[in-house]
Amino acid sequence: MSEEITVQQPTEGLRSDKMRNTPTGKLLFQMSLPAIISMFVQALYNIVDSIFVSNITTILTEYNGTKLGDDSFTAVSVAFPMTFLVTALAIGIGVGVNAYIARKLGEGQRDKANQAARTAIFLAICVWLVLLILAFTVSRPFCSLFVTSGNATDIDYVVEQASLYTTMYLACSIGLLIEITCERILQSTGNMKVPMTSQLIGALVNIGLDALFILSFNWGVFGAILATVIGQWCAAAFVLCVFIFRKQDVSISFKGFRFKGEYFSNIIRIGLPAFLMNAMSSVITILLNGMLRDGNGLFVLSAYFKVQSFIFMPIFGLMQGAMPILSYNYGANEKKRFDHTFRLSLYVSLAIMVVGTVLFQTIPQYIMQILTQDKPIIDDGVYAFRIISISFVPAALSIVLINMLQSINRGIASLLMSLSRQLIILLPVAYLFNYLWGLTGIWFCYPIAEIVSVVAFIPVVVRDYRRQFEYKKREADRLKQ
Repeated sequence: MSEEITVQQPTEGLRSDKMRNTPTGKLLFQMSLPAIISMFVQALYNIVDSIFVSNITTILTEYNGTKLGDDSFTAVSVAFPMTFLVTALAIGIGVGVNAYIARKLGEGQRDKANQAARTAIFLAICVWLVLLILAFTVSRPFCSLFVTSGNATDIDYVVEQASLYTTMYLACSIGLLIEITCERILQSTGNMKVPMTSQLIGALVNIGLDALFILSFNWGVFGAILATVIGQWCAAAFVLCVFIFRKQDVSISFKGFRFKGEYFSNIIRIGLPAFLMNAMSSVITILLNGMLRDGNGLFVLSAYFKVQSFIFMPIFGLMQGAMPILSYNYGANEKKRFDHTFRLSLYVSLAIMVVGTVLFQTIPQYIMQILTQDKPIIDDGVYAFRIISISFVPAALSIVLINMLQSINRGIASLLMSLSRQLIILLPVAYLFNYLWGLTGIWFCYPIAEIVSVVAFIPVVVRDYRRQFEYKKREADRLKQ
């Protein structure tokens, strides 16, 4: 059922003590604001990077025709699911170690928190070695699957640039893996400023190098991916320096490290739903790209993912702040603080999504014009944005519920909910509606999947929440005897 709980007296003088003592509203604000700011900057980087790429036409004027910018954007769009997969792997490790460390600190078991942090770094390195092999074996065959005369003016150019982008991203992914893992370790202790700073460094370096490599050096898509990986390595270097030169609540030193299945299994069990939630986005994008590759749909889908990050990234930042608070107070059996944090995170998430829905319903044409001036693509994008944005509010509820399930060690339930909203329901509906109505129908798969999954899983969430805190209460009563 649940892992065996051993509650010790919390260690005094740790940064993480604030998750027990600081008022929850103030604490959630302090923990979430740096993450929200950094995630917003990441969203800004994504769109700025896309603007540079989509406007390559004005830079490389020797190319005949006006479609080079669109072809370059399509190349990056084809590579996008693989980059999303790398991020999903990093987030899976990060979420798993974040929740586990926060819970162990709440229980006063600092040694186990240290061992979990070191195990997470080891896992990140192992994942990178696998991605390094994939970089030089699957990149070109993968990219070739999605490029046709229906979505590319110059097929060879798009395949070549997409393959280059994918290969470099996978081969250099150690920077992103280490960055995200270390950031989540720090967040589990209540340290949100260093993760915010590292993400700001990565994003700002990326944007600056985009301008240099694309505008000044005329390196095109190669300049975009080079700027991306250098930014990730700079962010990783910064956060590693913090661990090396400043004492933290947990240590990532490998001195005396021994790999143990206990920490591996806990990190994987907790982080697997987060990985699948993000990986399913990659898989779904790949499958949808296959369905949409003969028209404007692939461009529109990629444009949507770029601009929707301005809406979703703040919520993911909020969840980064809420997760360690929820996990710590679950570990400490502080139910009132847990409940208050959950309600606040839910209210803020819903408010953000309402604003996002209004924007996507009222000004989608202006959003599309940021990335292209092709009127048929803009028209298709306006229609798609208005349909997909119906899913924003139920998506916010799903994300908050999944985050809460992870914090109380209900990995299977959160996994099933993630699979439901991103695979089990969405994919069959997408295939059916694409078959019946094509591009005008396929976008409805998003709101249908979100609404059905959240309605189906609310009773499951309520049941698991009650069971877990009843179990914690029984354990606390037993220890008092």
